[in-house]
Formats: sequence, structure tokens, C-alpha cells
Amino acid sequence: MCLPLQTLIVFLNLIGPDMVTSEPGRFIVHAQTGDTHWVETQDNWCTMGPQLDRMAR
Repeated sequence: MCLPLQTLIVFLNLIGPDMVTSEPGRFIVHAQTGDTHWVETQDNWCTMGPQLDRMAR
């Protein structure tokens, strides 16, 4: 799943700052079920979260 930066920022703001950490080129969302990494690509920010969830089932 990939999102443009503006959309990702809105999503991260809804989650709240205590649930998100960042480092250059990466945002990490901390949830009860595990962490999801959003990685900067050429045009968007992408995560493998949905694919990993499907594989875990």
C-alpha cells in the first residue's frame, strides 16, 4: 500500500504522536498488534503492512 506524503501525514495525525516514531526516510506506527513501517519511495510512502497481515493469517 502506498500513499502520497500529504495523505500519510493526515493518517499519522489521526493516530497521534505517541503512536509514531520517525527516522530519515521512515515512519514507524506502533500498534498493539505490531509495528508498521512506512518507507519513502520515489513518489510516495509505502508499507507492506496489508500484505504481511494476509500472510500471517
